[in-house]
Amino acid sequence: MNTAVRSHGFTALGPLHEAFARLTGWAAAGAAVLLGAFSAVAFAPFHFSAVLALSFTGLIWMIDGARSHRRWGRAVFMRTWAFGVGFTLISMHWTAEPFLVEPERFAIFLWMPLILLPAGMALIWGAFGAMAGAFWSASPSRVFVFAFFFAIAEFVRGHLFGGFPWNLPGTTWVPGGALSQAASLGGVYWLTLLTVFVMAAPAAMVDTRDARGLALRIAPSFGAVILLALGWAWGAQRIAAPSPLSDQYVVLMDSGVPQDEKWEVGRDAVLTEYLRMMTNGEGQPGDIIIWPEGAVPASLLNEIDALDAIGAYLGPRTLIAGTARYQLEEQNERVYFNSMVVLDENVGRSGAVALYDKFRLVPFGELAAAEIIPFGQAISDYLPGAMQQLARNGFHPGTGPAVIFADNVPPFVALICYEGLYPEITRAANLAARADWIVLVSNDAWFGGGMGPAQHYAQNRYRAIESGLPMARVASRGASAIIDGYGREVLRASPVQDAPSGWNTTYGRGKLPAPAEVTLFQSRAGVVLFWLTLAAFVGLAFATWRR
Repeated sequence: MNTAVRSHGFTALGPLHEAFARLTGWAAAGAAVLLGAFSAVAFAPFHFSAVLALSFTGLIWMIDGARSHRRWGRAVFMRTWAFGVGFTLISMHWTAEPFLVEPERFAIFLWMPLILLPAGMALIWGAFGAMAGAFWSASPSRVFVFAFFFAIAEFVRGHLFGGFPWNLPGTTWVPGGALSQAASLGGVYWLTLLTVFVMAAPAAMVDTRDARGLALRIAPSFGAVILLALGWAWGAQRIAAPSPLSDQYVVLMDSGVPQDEKWEVGRDAVLTEYLRMMTNGEGQPGDIIIWPEGAVPASLLNEIDALDAIGAYLGPRTLIAGTARYQLEEQNERVYFNSMVVLDENVGRSGAVALYDKFRLVPFGELAAAEIIPFGQAISDYLPGAMQQLARNGFHPGTGPAVIFADNVPPFVALICYEGLYPEITRAANLAARADWIVLVSNDAWFGGGMGPAQHYAQNRYRAIESGLPMARVASRGASAIIDGYGREVLRASPVQDAPSGWNTTYGRGKLPAPAEVTLFQSRAGVVLFWLTLAAFVGLAFATWRR
C-alpha cells in the first residue's frame, strides 16, 4: 500500500480520501469497477444523477494515489479503464439481450457484449485518464483537468469509428426537466462537460497538499452549486408554459410482437394487427400514422399485395413506416436498406411518396444484417433460410441526414433507431432545410423491457431539446410517444385491448406540438460553445495549478 498519502482539507472526508488513494493492485481495480458500475443508476430509468458525484469523487481520489506511484501512468490507466469497464458492463448490460432471443443458437456469443464491449469501450477512458494524469496536481486544478479529459473522452467515444454515444453523463438529467434545457444552448456534449465538472467538484475539498487554503478547496464546489442554480432557474423559466399544439394529428401504432416470434408468425399476422388498429374508429382524414422500424417482417415496398391492403385501409390519411427494402443491382444482386417510407392511399399504384434510407449503421450489427440480425455476418449460416441472404449482405448506408418533404405532411427530420443518439444528424438536417418536427422509428424489442429501452427513449428526447423540434417516436416494444420541443412528453401510446396474447400492442393519437424557437445549439454558435468552455477549463486548471 501507498502509506505516503496524507489528506488535508475537510477533516470528515480525510479518512475516505486516504482509503481510496491508498488502494493498489486488484483492490484498486475492483473499487474502480464498482464505482463505474454504481454510476449506472444515474441514467434512465432511475436518473439518480447525484450518484455521479460519489463515483467521480472516488475515482479522482484513486488517481491522487496512483500519481504517487513510480509507474503512475500505468496505475492511472488501470483505474480509469476499470471504471469504464464497470460503467459499460452494468449500464449497457442489455446489449446481451439480442443473444438471448434464441439462446440455444446465440448464447455462445455472449462474450461479445459482456466482455469485449466493456473492455474495448473502456480503453477510451483509460487512455484519456492517463493523459489527465500527466497534468495532475494535488490542488483543485485536478477537478478541471478531470472534467476536460473526461469530456474529450466522451466526445471521442461518440465519434470514433462511427461512434457509440450511449449514456453520456449529460443525459442523466431527466429529459424535459429544467436542467436538461441546457442542451438547447451547447448540445449534449457541452452539457456532459458541465455535468462532469459539477459532479467531480466535491473531490477538490480534500487533497494531499500540506498547506492551508480551505477557500480554494471549496471554490469548485461553490462554482458547481452556482452552475446548478443558474441552470435550474433558466431551464425552469424556459419550460414554465406548455407548448402550443398544432392542428395536425399524429397516430402512433406498434404491434408489439415479441422479437422471437416476429419472423415465425410472419408478415400476414403482424400486418393484420396494424390494419386492425387502422379501423378502430378514432382515425380521421388528414391523420399521419406512424409504424416503428421494421414494423412488418417483410420488405413492404416489394410486397404488392401488402401495399394494396395498406392503401385500402389507409384512405385519406398518410402512413410513415419503418421497413427493410431491397433494390436489384448488377446481376440481380439484392442491395438492402433500412428505410423509412411515406405512403398514401395510392401506394399500390404509385409506390412510396417519399423515402429515407438510414445512413448511420450500427457498428458490428447493421454493417452485417442490422438490428434485425445482430452480428448477422458472423452467424448467417445459423439463421433461417429466408434471413441468411440479408445477414450476409448487411444494409447499405443511405446518403446522409435529410429533411423529408411530402404532400400533406409537415417537413420532418427522419431518424431510424441508432441515429437518434447523434446530435449532429438532426442539426445537419436542419441546417440544410428547417423542419417542423422529428420522426423517429426504432425497434427496441431486441433489448428486453429493462434499462435499454428506457435509456434509448431518454436520449432520443434530447434531440428535441437541442433542436427545439417536437418529436413523434414509435418504438417496437419500447416507448412510443409525442414529445414537445423542450423534451417533455405530451402523449404516450397505451396498451390496445384484445391484442394477441403476449404482444405489447400500443396505440396513441394526439396533436403534434408546434416547434419551439430555434435554439442556440441549432446555430453555429452552439457547437463553438463546447470548445470555448473546454478552453475556459484549461485556463481554470492553469490558474489553480499550484495554489
